[in-house]
Amino acid sequence: MASKVNLDVSEILNITAKRGDTFSLTVTLKDSAGTALTLSSSNYEFFFIVKEASSPRGGALRTVLATSNVAGAQNTFEDTAVDDSGNATFTASSQIMSKIASGAYVYEIQYRIPNTSGVDEYKTVLKGSFTLNTNIRERV
Repeated sequence: MASKVNLDVSEILNITAKRGDTFSLTVTLKDSAGTALTLSSSNYEFFFIVKEASSPRGGALRTVLATSNVAGAQNTFEDTAVDDSGNATFTASSQIMSKIASGAYVYEIQYRIPNTSGVDEYKTVLKGSFTLNTNIRERV
């Protein structure tokens, strides 16, 4: 009997933003019953990582923007704002967004819930393309 299990519950959301504009994205997380997750009081930690879509030499993909808790990120989002209504807001200033070249990237948003048993829960909730369009100021 053939069967399979898919543990990848992440949703695909393709994001397009403009280089040099302030970036802000709020994600609302709910459980399977539709109840908002208590992100603040449950100590959720979020990881938002934007990487090159392809590597020119076939090597590792370079991180171009990430939350500050991601090692090696040169450009970082401000601290992630979370609440107990299931909302996580990721913001990057216009200064940070102007440092990233226009182009096509990929991203993932993952969270970690600390567990007192020592085995933290990690789950990727969103993934997809991250397109950064040219700002007209760059063409003048």
